Amino acid sequence: MSAPEAAPEEFRITALAEITAYLHQLQRENATVLLSGPPSQSLASRFTTLDTAAGVLGLEIGADPEGISQALVAGGEITAVAYLGAVKLQFELDEAVLVSGDQGAVLRASLPTRLYRFQRRQAFRVQPAGSVYPRVVLPGGGSPGRALRVLDISIGGLALAVPSSEPPLPLGQAASGLVLELDRLTALRVALLPHHASVIPGDTTGTQQMGCAFVDPDAAVTRALQMYVDQTQKRRRLLKLDA
Repeated sequence: MSAPEAAPEEFRITALAEITAYLHQLQRENATVLLSGPPSQSLASRFTTLDTAAGVLGLEIGADPEGISQALVAGGEITAVAYLGAVKLQFELDEAVLVSGDQGAVLRASLPTRLYRFQRRQAFRVQPAGSVYPRVVLPGGGSPGRALRVLDISIGGLALAVPSSEPPLPLGQAASGLVLELDRLTALRVALLPHHASVIPGDTTGTQQMGCAFVDPDAAVTRALQMYVDQTQKRRRLLKLDA
């Protein structure tokens, strides 16, 4: 996904001092930076270096058995997305190269000349009526034990029920390769960024509620989510009228 060139001027930042201030904050908070490119693949990373004098940045590349980082560099267009609370930051990585070192591979690129800052709006959330769907199936998890039930959902994110017997998704780390099953016929490939977890009030089993944001959903996923939210809201209104 390329940077939104047609985005209103209010979202676009071109002042170097302001850009580097945001990048330094991402580095201080050890924030996850999701990298994506033309191969339709994504990879989570974090800042390792930020040299404003030299005009370069470095992003760590962890375990990458499928060689996604090489595919991204070969594709020539890499978009970086990160979150600072309710703020989404997006920028392009230019002149990106992979450098090997003692600590593993690092993706080195020049400092961005433009950065896009979006304030995430609170989206209307609905609570599913069913007990099975929607659910999120984890990678390699076709069995019911590897599917997490959705407690509520909006076009911007969802809340997952994580049983005490299941390891939670790491907070602040983008999880890709997930499948959101809205019903028996609708399955969407999504990436989620978990940002908080808490015990469900009144629950005695230790089940946690994990709040997650969708990471750069494509147009098809957004349409399917909007349709699901609208239909669920209408059904609940009809039920209230019949009651």
